[in-house]
Amino acid sequence: MLSQQLLLCALLVSAACLHPAHCLVKEGDVIILSDDDFDRETASGIWMVDIYAPWCSHCQQLEPAWRAFATEMKAHNVKVAKVDGMKNRVLMKRFGVTGFPSLYLLRNGQTWQYSGMRGVADMKAFALEGYKKATPLPFHKAPNSIMGRAVGMLHSFPALIKRGYDFLKEEKGFSDMSIIAGVLLIPLTIGAVFICVLDAMYTRQPHFDHQHYE
Repeated sequence: MLSQQLLLCALLVSAACLHPAHCLVKEGDVIILSDDDFDRETASGIWMVDIYAPWCSHCQQLEPAWRAFATEMKAHNVKVAKVDGMKNRVLMKRFGVTGFPSLYLLRNGQTWQYSGMRGVADMKAFALEGYKKATPLPFHKAPNSIMGRAVGMLHSFPALIKRGYDFLKEEKGFSDMSIIAGVLLIPLTIGAVFICVLDAMYTRQPHFDHQHYE
């Protein structure tokens, strides 16, 4: 029984860390990012990101220029992406979006919000050189900084747990009681391992007899 619970515990941890199969979604040259793949995809390179809402008329007006911008920037190794803010609430929080569309440049762990004209030439100029004259977001607010990515993990934790639950429930056929038992076993297992390590380090040291010489 214990071995089954340990197996379930291991499955739950691994399932919670699973990512969907990597399949980059694109509309023309525009990359579609989401809460699930944002950190993985933006870990390297230069990105311009548009956070939009499907119902937003300004977002719809920007769409043709954004697609042309994506094609134009391929020659400059700048990736152009968009995020549906209505479906990706974690990224909405991380970027601090208050209106649509919201445009951002991500470069070397820093983030700049773009608020200039929305012509292709204007956005290109900002992505290549204009950002140097602008002030980036504070380190703790930049979604691509070390702190921003850590905050993103915290925001994503409930979704990871749900993914793990769905994997065990629907694909592996575990009952709710078994999953709950596995969840409870995780801190118990960690605690037991920690105690064993402390025991090995501090209480099982070799003992030496004291010899008395007259």
